Amino acid sequence: MKHASSSPFLAALLVALLFAASTLTAQQTQRIDEKDLRDWADRGDADAQFELGLRMITGEGLKKNIEEGVKSVEKAAKQKHLRAQYVLGTLYEDGDGVKKDLAKAAEWYRSSAELGFALSQHSLAALYEEGKGVKKDTAKAAEWFKKAADQGNPPSQTAYASKLERGDGIAKSSSKAALWYLKAAQQDFVPAMTRLANLYYTGQGLPVDYRRAGAWYRRAARSEDPWAANNLAWFLATCPEDNLHNGESAVLLARRALKLVAEVVQSDEQPYEMIDTMAAALARNGEFKEAELWQKRCINLLNEDKDLPEEDRKKLQEEFDTRLKLYQKATPFAEPDPKGEEGAEPLPQDTILQDEGLPESKSKKNTPKSGRGTVV
Repeated sequence: MKHASSSPFLAALLVALLFAASTLTAQQTQRIDEKDLRDWADRGDADAQFELGLRMITGEGLKKNIEEGVKSVEKAAKQKHLRAQYVLGTLYEDGDGVKKDLAKAAEWYRSSAELGFALSQHSLAALYEEGKGVKKDTAKAAEWFKKAADQGNPPSQTAYASKLERGDGIAKSSSKAALWYLKAAQQDFVPAMTRLANLYYTGQGLPVDYRRAGAWYRRAARSEDPWAANNLAWFLATCPEDNLHNGESAVLLARRALKLVAEVVQSDEQPYEMIDTMAAALARNGEFKEAELWQKRCINLLNEDKDLPEEDRKKLQEEFDTRLKLYQKATPFAEPDPKGEEGAEPLPQDTILQDEGLPESKSKKNTPKSGRGTVV
């Protein structure tokens, strides 16, 4: 799946700039004169060194000078300025203004991570996860993601939940994963919303609950994430519960997903997963000839994907062919009811139905599931 995103470095700077304002007094943050800022920095004020460095790196209010900006940020970092250490880590990780050095990136992240800075804890965890600059260690990755998650950082909560869901570097627990996804989802973090919705949809760690799944898919789809729109379109077209189908809305959402891929991700490529969703939506809306054309296009795109493992290709080919045969018979596709985990308990903290003004759900009885499920 391909998502639109800025570079990690630019994302880090945006976060750092937000934090920077809080380190200076209200009077200092009111259009600080460059000379005053440099004077404070020259006197050894770490906050001033940090802000001066960021301004020179980004060209925000000062003449852009990345090399000098890095030096200023480093001065602050050496004074244990946590945000400066974090930004310096991103500079070394991405090779912006300095020679790329993942080991140094890990060192700077660790410096502020050990002092409790959540963004550095998350970044250090990601390095352990991928074995970049440090020896790959999924258990340590889980440990650092947890430290950042405990501070309420939604991306870290989602990353930690994912490790719990997969049992990666930590004991597997879908129910605990659901709780952490909920914490992040309630902070409007879209990836967490979609994962939580998927747990409700498949009955993993939670009782099967299509209405709650749909509510979370809808909330996620209010974002500009193309895959969130795609997920909701698939749900409305193929949900096992008939009275939740809405072919017309599914078609509109599937078109929006493809439009967002072009506009937000800025890619001419149309993922075959989204083409598959469009076909399912058209079929649900009674447009079977159009659905057949889109499904054939989906199969052609699948065959053009040379990077897909053969086992995955074979599985998808069978699924796509099955749906094509249905559309040729003027029959929409619906997924079978899933079989969830035994003893799964609901999350009383999840108030999505009340928040959206929807009636309470009655959980579905767990029965076997096969097929694609929702795309995340």
